[in-house]
Amino acid sequence: MTTQMNVGIYIFEDMTMLDGYAPLQMLSFVEQFNTFTFAKTEQPVQADCGVPLTPQYGLETCPPLDILIMPGGGDVLGQMRDAELITWLQRTAPSTRYITSVCTGALILAEAGLLDGYKAITHWGWVEQLAAYRNIEVADQRVVVDRDRITGGGITAGLDFALTLIAEVIGPPAAQSIQLLFEYRPQPPFDSGSPKNAAPEVLGPVSGMIDSRKVELNAHIAATQGADF
Repeated sequence: MTTQMNVGIYIFEDMTMLDGYAPLQMLSFVEQFNTFTFAKTEQPVQADCGVPLTPQYGLETCPPLDILIMPGGGDVLGQMRDAELITWLQRTAPSTRYITSVCTGALILAEAGLLDGYKAITHWGWVEQLAAYRNIEVADQRVVVDRDRITGGGITAGLDFALTLIAEVIGPPAAQSIQLLFEYRPQPPFDSGSPKNAAPEVLGPVSGMIDSRKVELNAHIAATQGADF
């Protein structure tokens, strides 16, 4: 019997549910993976959409990880400031085969120094913040694979991220089988999923909303990285 690889998805208060649970849904169908969620404690957290989420483990009870997935969300800064979490990530990383993220989860990994010397990506609205960590090379791709680091872009990129992770670890046929099972063939009704394509009247308000959420984050990164926003 083949030993399963432990795939742990960290969840936290005000996280974006799709960042973590879209990959979880796909990865749970891979028989070589034992996919689970964990949080700082085993107490429920609430996603930014208001849905309560119950982790299967806390930091103290989490099994050894082969693959770590860090999602993003509304309280990314809170995770970046959490010394206990950052220390746990730094301590856990050397024994973890793949360190990965979706959306602004990359900023949490960056804060822990786990993307230093790697190419990475995050949500388009936070690319400037990720680039402020000068030892990281930001790559303009939906999913970036750089050795044992895999990072996905914003929110829905988690689906592409999951398929890429499966292909990288198990093989392309396995990823293609999951893609077919999930009937994943995106055909959005609009071509506004990138700031490069969105009309000005769409881009402006969305950019303004994102900027309003980055004030404290920018101050933190400016203080720790010497960045100027």
